[in-house]
Amino acid sequence: MTYRRRIGMIATDISQRPWFSYALLFLITSLAAAFRFYKLGVWSFWIDELFTIDHATAHFSTPQLILDNIPPVRNWVPVSVISAAQVLRVLGVNEWSARLTSVLMGTLSIPILYFPTRRIFGDRVGLIASLLMAVSPWHIFSSQNARFYTSLLLFYSLAVFAFHFGLERNKPGYIMAFCFLLYLAASERLTALFICPVIAAYVVALWVFRFERPPGLHLKILLLIGSPVLAGGLIEAYSWIAHGESKFFADFGWFFQYHVDDPFRLLVFVCNNFGIPLMVMAVFSGFFLFHNRSRPGLLMLMSAIVPLLILMLANFFIFTKDRYVFMTLYSWIILAAVGINEIMSILKGNVGWLAAGIFFVLFVHAGNDLLLYYTVNQGDRLPWKSAFTVVQERADEQDNVVAFWPEFSPYYLNHDIIAYKDVDPDTVLKSGKRYWFVMDSETIWTNDKMKSWLEQNAVLIDVWYLRRPENNFLRVYFFDPNQTTNP
Repeated sequence: MTYRRRIGMIATDISQRPWFSYALLFLITSLAAAFRFYKLGVWSFWIDELFTIDHATAHFSTPQLILDNIPPVRNWVPVSVISAAQVLRVLGVNEWSARLTSVLMGTLSIPILYFPTRRIFGDRVGLIASLLMAVSPWHIFSSQNARFYTSLLLFYSLAVFAFHFGLERNKPGYIMAFCFLLYLAASERLTALFICPVIAAYVVALWVFRFERPPGLHLKILLLIGSPVLAGGLIEAYSWIAHGESKFFADFGWFFQYHVDDPFRLLVFVCNNFGIPLMVMAVFSGFFLFHNRSRPGLLMLMSAIVPLLILMLANFFIFTKDRYVFMTLYSWIILAAVGINEIMSILKGNVGWLAAGIFFVLFVHAGNDLLLYYTVNQGDRLPWKSAFTVVQERADEQDNVVAFWPEFSPYYLNHDIIAYKDVDPDTVLKSGKRYWFVMDSETIWTNDKMKSWLEQNAVLIDVWYLRRPENNFLRVYFFDPNQTTNP
């Protein structure tokens, strides 16, 4: 027996031991934790994180406040916000503590989702999916955000799995778990309700394309699945009758005020965040599973594609963002992992290195994005702390400071902030005061008259750019009626 063959046999024997997969899962989870905790408190807050902090401290900081919100007035009972409120109460408000809940949920999602993935698609697919999730730039970014995204992804993905097991095993207990998990996911954000058209598309596809029917696809199970929708409809109807307003969509009108009618642009941003190599692999893998009449594969394909198609269609009418389909990330990852596993199973021996190369294309692409994320793009968020520090160090007490988000004042500036929408060139000139403007690329266009005046009359003090498709930037302008030179 040759030395190489002996080593191969030993490696095969070790890989087939029960503890080996758990050891790999532990290493993958440790890697995920390292990526997510690295520089966690360095990145500046962005505006949505301040909304989370305000919501948490105002409604859930004490047990009594939590009880006062049951039944909830608006956004139900979000686990992420309740948990964040307790952390902030103990550790105080800062970037690290505000993001601790999200980073823990993001890290723990990897081993939690591994087990249902392994049960459906096999151990190797589960490990590949876990590793792809561990290094996913979008998941790392979301984990390092004081927001609900990692919790939403976890509950949404578990709800998809519970639905699958309920139909495949014909067990109502799984469907009840599905309803509970959907409630938790929708409590984080109502975008979790994308799962309803996903399920509808899945059931229709089973019938149209003549898949073998799952054992649990019968009237009793379907009625149980539809019970949350029925309950929500009754609550919504009661709210309109009793209070004259929507229970779940009272603030939905805001989405009609600001929107960009460009679904292709939205698709580019989504693809950039998911990773184009991963999406390409996932799509071809999904059609491979469809061709092989795989019901789990069909469900994951519907879970990945249907919300994205709906979001692109909605883009014609309302405000939409790429992050509204973030919770489908794991469905895309599973499809890609299945494709990699199938190629690895087919290509063996020396040719097997080609299969490994396909995996490392995805891995290295993610690594390239992470290099930009940690070293250049400052956590893929605008450095509001740095911008307001520039103002803090140079502004006089009587100066005016303008920004689109006055909410930053208690965190990064010991000075009142005037809302950008409330200023115009005439007001600035008549005041006779010096003005500092902290302007970001996403909101500077909301006051076109002021934008043009700034670019022509104010001094550009500093600018920060992010190397992303959106061309994000943050600029500090200074205007002094008595001088036009840089202070």
